[in-house]
Amino acid sequence: MPEGESRFKTIKDKVFSLWNQYPRWGKIPQFLELLEKGLDKELFHDHEKQAIPIPIEDLPVDEVLRQSGSLRKFYEWAFPVSHVFRITHRYNREYLDNFLPLSQQDYIGRGSYKFVYKLPWNQVVKIGKSKLPSDALFGSLFKQVGRNMDQFLKKEEIDLKNYLQKQTIFESNRDEIEFKFKRLGLERLHYWKLKSLIPDLVIPTRFFMGLRIRNTPWKVPSITLTPCDQQTLLPGKHLKEFTIRNEKLDQNAILDKFFPKWKLNFDTHRFGIISRSKLKKIAVDFNRVIEVTKFLAEEEKLIFDVHAENIIITLPDFELKIFDFHLFDDFLYEPSEENPNPEMDHIKLIEEFIRSFELDK
Repeated sequence: MPEGESRFKTIKDKVFSLWNQYPRWGKIPQFLELLEKGLDKELFHDHEKQAIPIPIEDLPVDEVLRQSGSLRKFYEWAFPVSHVFRITHRYNREYLDNFLPLSQQDYIGRGSYKFVYKLPWNQVVKIGKSKLPSDALFGSLFKQVGRNMDQFLKKEEIDLKNYLQKQTIFESNRDEIEFKFKRLGLERLHYWKLKSLIPDLVIPTRFFMGLRIRNTPWKVPSITLTPCDQQTLLPGKHLKEFTIRNEKLDQNAILDKFFPKWKLNFDTHRFGIISRSKLKKIAVDFNRVIEVTKFLAEEEKLIFDVHAENIIITLPDFELKIFDFHLFDDFLYEPSEENPNPEMDHIKLIEEFIRSFELDK
């Protein structure tokens, strides 16, 4: 072999050897790598440093979501929540880490699918409610997760699922475990759909399988396996907290009595004077949300189910942030006479809110 060719082969072998030492080089990052990129920094908390808690009056508030019926209040009193662990699989068995202490006083809200608890530092943990597989949440995206669980769950989560299923003798319990892990993957997929389109508007969130612990009167803890997620707590106000109801919309007598509708108006003095430039920035971001809603409806046949309690405007920066949203198949929505396309119900609400800024004057 000529000397020059031999030298070239030596260099090539060294390059391939170096390349093979780092098999991730040159490869497209996986879904979960992209999903959790930066979360270690975003959600890092130094337990040795006592952070100044955000005052309760600066937190997003929705008194309707906070209210519970008498049975629920009794249940919370009799079986108070104690803490949540993140559970995974290590050393050939279940492994608990990330202890998250909770108490009744930390309960700050509930949605259709989650209970929300404030952590002792400026973060929240959201604990999944038990839901039936027939719930509209578990549509085509849930089936997509079921077909590709290794894409949406980490290896240790799949190992944990398999391990827990082997520990039970009942088929129904194995099905329940399978369902909960698929739901964890579904939450990640919903989050990614929006995060990939409007990353700066979606609050960073880490999803994990959790063990929720409740105390019982007979001193035996009640333990529930359930999907959870963790977010940084931001000072701000829900969208509806910025609105005033001073103009009722005309409907028929029955709707006016039982389902009244009001024109949305923005109270620019309720939380201080808001500059015109900040209102313009909020309006631009809302229009981005509208475009994403249209894109998901037209291209993927999905309804971005955003409500006033899923949107906050931060204080004192007055920036738009979105969290705890879900996506539903469009065929699950009944079109109305006013809005034959179901996504327009959400879009028109946002458009009316933007118009209330009166930026065209």
